[in-house]
Amino acid sequence: MKDAGFAIIGLGLSGEAAAELLLRRGEEVAVFDDRAGGERKNRADRLRARGGAVFLGPKAAEGWEGYGTVVVSPGIPPVHPLLLRAREAETPVISEVELASRFLRGRLVAVTGTNGKTTTVSLLVEIFRRSGRPAAAGGNIGYPLSRVALEAGDTPVVVAEISSFQLDNVVDFRPGTAVFLNLAPDHLDRYPSVGEYGAAKLKIFARQGRGDSAVIPAEMEDFLSPAVPPGVRKITWGEGGEVGFRRGNLVSGFPGGEEVIIPEREIAVSTPSYRAAALAAAAAARAEGVAGGAVAAVLKSFPGLPHRMEYLGEAEGVGFYNDSKATNPAAAASALQAFDRPVTWLAGGRNKGLDFSYLRPFLPGPVKRAILIGESREELGRVLKGRVSFRYAETLREAVWRAFRGAEPGEAVLLSPGCASFDMFEDYRARGDSFRKLFSELVGAETGKESAGRPGPGSGLRAETPRDGETPTEK
Repeated sequence: MKDAGFAIIGLGLSGEAAAELLLRRGEEVAVFDDRAGGERKNRADRLRARGGAVFLGPKAAEGWEGYGTVVVSPGIPPVHPLLLRAREAETPVISEVELASRFLRGRLVAVTGTNGKTTTVSLLVEIFRRSGRPAAAGGNIGYPLSRVALEAGDTPVVVAEISSFQLDNVVDFRPGTAVFLNLAPDHLDRYPSVGEYGAAKLKIFARQGRGDSAVIPAEMEDFLSPAVPPGVRKITWGEGGEVGFRRGNLVSGFPGGEEVIIPEREIAVSTPSYRAAALAAAAAARAEGVAGGAVAAVLKSFPGLPHRMEYLGEAEGVGFYNDSKATNPAAAASALQAFDRPVTWLAGGRNKGLDFSYLRPFLPGPVKRAILIGESREELGRVLKGRVSFRYAETLREAVWRAFRGAEPGEAVLLSPGCASFDMFEDYRARGDSFRKLFSELVGAETGKESAGRPGPGSGLRAETPRDGETPTEK
């Protein structure tokens, strides 16, 4: 293969799906990944069986030739040696979502922002389905967009969660409706500044044109409007927006009147982050011509998603909330603002180059005390010092036990780390699953099953001896 075919850098879920998509269309494909163990070996075997070439491990680069196009997986840093080699050779480099979008035949609705993407995407998919329009979800939601193109490419509507990493290398990516949720500091271990991180997200609008829609928060209209091409219809949501909460109702404004979609009190979840997602989804539904009745039906019944302010139940009157998806300080701050009762806050993990001082205006707020874990615990401790009483813990198990032991009935224990999980867990899901399992251990297996999603009785475990031995120093 010389100056032809496709090279895919990264053999994660996205890389495998992109390779399958191209192989099914008869393209020559070579996949490269610096790592070789675990699931990558299984993926490599599957792709080789389909006719693809796969190079794994530290010597993977030795298989590199000239290629017509390079497809980069979202987790690959822009300074990866093979990516630099491709750019030096002036080889076109595209993202996996760019590739996938070229094979989707339905309407594409794309959602980006720092926080709340998955909830908004999930709401929109249900809203479309409730309105009678079959819809599929893909992208950063955990199901690659290339997999959607492979298995559901003819679906009338595809709702895609799109990260900044995926937007870094788009070329012709053009959503019919582009939804921008918010912007807060994140991923500064990859981007030199918040400005460059934000600029990557703004690419969601770059190829839009007449007949398309941009759904944006009203509070960011001045910032976002210059990035929206002429002729694109703008719909604003939030305070002062066309879609917002007014007089106790979620309403959609339109020329000559205002439509009440649903009373606020009837929305199934009342946290600030969910309310914002509900407004954005309602605005995007309006952009796509969906009737308010379908929006209302979903908002009344949608229970929220795992690891996002997920209520696990009670242990001896103490409520437990799993917000493991909060991987940056802004997400953790949003979670804290949802409480009007004392909270024991479990935080920490791997910092993504972010400034934890972002949290200071929100502290102490409802936080009675904090228990800090992971690589960033001392850095977080310096921010909390003088504002919140805190302790360090070596493991999540130790943190959960200490939180439970110190909380009083009527209070809450909140896992909202404000950090990535990779120092202790495979991903945020594994972290949240571990927290859920630890909660079940507290209340007992049977009680834990019954209490999930609603208050339940405790099991008298508050006097149990801690399993992790040494007592951390009080700070």
